[in-house]
Amino acid sequence: MKGLALIYKQFMNGFTYIIPLAVVGGVFLKLFENTQMDVFFTIGSIALFLVYPIITAFIAYGISDRPGLIIGLIGGALITTGSSGFIGAILMGFFTGYLIHLFQFIFKKFPVTIKGLLPVFIYPVIGALCITLFYLGVNFAITPINTFISQAYENLSLIAIMIFAVILSIMMVYDLGGPINKIAYVIGVSSILNGTANVLMTAIMIAGMIPPLAIAIATSLFKSIFSEEETKHVHHKFLMGIAFISEGALPFKKKYNNSTYLFIVGAIISSLLVVYFNVESNIAHGGILALFFIDAWIYFLLTLVGSSLFTAILLGFFLPKNKKTQNV
Repeated sequence: MKGLALIYKQFMNGFTYIIPLAVVGGVFLKLFENTQMDVFFTIGSIALFLVYPIITAFIAYGISDRPGLIIGLIGGALITTGSSGFIGAILMGFFTGYLIHLFQFIFKKFPVTIKGLLPVFIYPVIGALCITLFYLGVNFAITPINTFISQAYENLSLIAIMIFAVILSIMMVYDLGGPINKIAYVIGVSSILNGTANVLMTAIMIAGMIPPLAIAIATSLFKSIFSEEETKHVHHKFLMGIAFISEGALPFKKKYNNSTYLFIVGAIISSLLVVYFNVESNIAHGGILALFFIDAWIYFLLTLVGSSLFTAILLGFFLPKNKKTQNV
């Protein structure tokens, strides 16, 4: 488990850096669609182009610190020229990071007087040769997998897409910012990195917004069953909800363990509505601000409000009563 936790940490070290790039790419490509101004297309395209170099570089940086950063950038840029995509970029990041560790072991007895050559010449040059070979192998092995995934998604029936969206939405609310939540979010972001909008990203975003919003509504409508501390911070929960900060619901979830099941019900309903109304988005974050870049924004808003309100009613009726004197 320690090994998996380390890999997860190293991956997230790279992934967190690409979220703003994915957001910028989605926003400006949407602006280009609406205005046909070439400068918006240029900005959006550059932002999405940088995703693979950045995630590769910072995964490598998380493993081997600064020596891995430059080789990681080169490796990620190589990935953009091929067809191995997001998976290839991740693999390149880990390969680059541990390649530097290997170099450090091999050259640890290098004469001290010329060790300055290592980070500025030997690591970059030999590293570039190694990642070129790795790139060729990854491109050969991963491209068919990417093609299969892409074709499989394109050929999914409406029912299959609904099931997929439901699964991702449940993952989003299950641990609220934990590893399962992050896996769902990573899947959603990776699905829009080509600049194409889809319903999965929308379903994931709305599901992540529901828990804090539902808590805010429930603690406003059913004040008699909640503590003064809980009802006092309604506006905080509301702001966290519209900002797509799922972690805002964690204190509530820890106190009311059964609330997870109610959040799941709300997430299932929202995901089904998103797919049914075909509410597509290529915006990776932003919460309510994403509304301005979604064509079917009315259905986005109706789904968000309706699912949050329904979940809030469930919280009011099914959570343990008489907790007025307890504090989070």
